[in-house]
Amino acid sequence: MTKEKYLVKENPHLVTWEREVRKFLRKLSPQHGHRVSAAMVYEWATGIRIKDLYDKGGNANGDLRKINKILAYYFGKPYMTYILGQKVPKAYRVPPGWYVKRHRPMTLTLFHEFSNKTLVA
Repeated sequence: MTKEKYLVKENPHLVTWEREVRKFLRKLSPQHGHRVSAAMVYEWATGIRIKDLYDKGGNANGDLRKINKILAYYFGKPYMTYILGQKVPKAYRVPPGWYVKRHRPMTLTLFHEFSNKTLVA
């Protein structure tokens, strides 16, 4: 089972984004519920506002797709809501008392760290 042909090659960008998503979720208070979107995670991790990026002609769709995939793994189906008066088409509910360190990662690379108790986020 350790032969090269049995190993799964993961997308390194997905692993990187899952690590960032877990860091973001770790910062949320478990005292009450939250609503989270992929744009929030992207802006927190990169420091670049999505609106400014689009105004300059940039594109973050690939990164947002990966973040949405990870958030859907943790929280299930997204829903449309309004956050601070702005329409958010894909938001995820983080229930009160939810800790990211108690939930296994989606990617196998991070799962290996999680099972060895070396995963920080």
